[in-house]
Amino acid sequence: MRRMSKKVMGVVCMAMAIFSMTTCDVKVSAAGFYYPTSQPQKVESDTNTTTKDNTATQGKTFITKEKTTTSSSSYLTSEQQSVLNKLDTDYSKVRWDVQYSPKGMDGIIISVSSYMEGKYPYLLVAFTNIYNQDVTVSAEGYAKGKSGQEVGDIFIYEEAIRPGNTVTKAIYCDSTPTGEIHWDTIETPKVYGTSTYWEGDWTFTTDADGYYKLDYSLKADDYMTPGYVTALLLDANGYIVDVAYDYNIDKGYSGYGSIDFYTKEFNSKVVDVAMFANPLKEK
Repeated sequence: MRRMSKKVMGVVCMAMAIFSMTTCDVKVSAAGFYYPTSQPQKVESDTNTTTKDNTATQGKTFITKEKTTTSSSSYLTSEQQSVLNKLDTDYSKVRWDVQYSPKGMDGIIISVSSYMEGKYPYLLVAFTNIYNQDVTVSAEGYAKGKSGQEVGDIFIYEEAIRPGNTVTKAIYCDSTPTGEIHWDTIETPKVYGTSTYWEGDWTFTTDADGYYKLDYSLKADDYMTPGYVTALLLDANGYIVDVAYDYNIDKGYSGYGSIDFYTKEFNSKVVDVAMFANPLKEK
């Protein structure tokens, strides 16, 4: 698997205020969660959460295998964490608030992190495939607020997610989210299409009017359509400062584009970029 190459960012004159994460008491209404600085703790499952038939995942194995020390499906096992740690992608750059697998889908890792876009709260939800073959993920649910109310709708459907790849979805919340997500359905239907391995490069700069943007390029092993290319701006601790994306319909072995952030300053100092894409082989 190829590593995304990086360029040194010439970021100057940014706001230095550090965004506080104290408003995001992250919970999950699924299998469980992982704390990077402590042992996993059990979370009660939401009885209203349902998971459809997962026959599409039967017979799959993880990309790599190591001895599992935690057998409960309510936690990320050491095997899952080991696979995540070895991914040659930008996944590990991000300080995820929560990571877990839906019941019966040990090779699908759901990761959630919160951020602010100006005064508006968002959740970034990521799905990572650590099975050894392409998987389609279809999920629908909503983010909860402090009183348990619905504050943001979530829907994701990806044609094919290659082994080791991550797809992301930014969710606008109309009030402060707790980080808890209720999933109405999570399933792995039949895979249509085939994904391809890729590598990318980017330059974080400003346009003629002083607004920040990210110019990127993608190269794939196969003739592909890039689809969504998402850029996460990160602070020194890996927290998300801002998220933006480009929908690229170029076809070929390479693709180019720009992602605009429509701002001249951020709530935190940007020190790195995490870029995610899921290009599909062109039929």
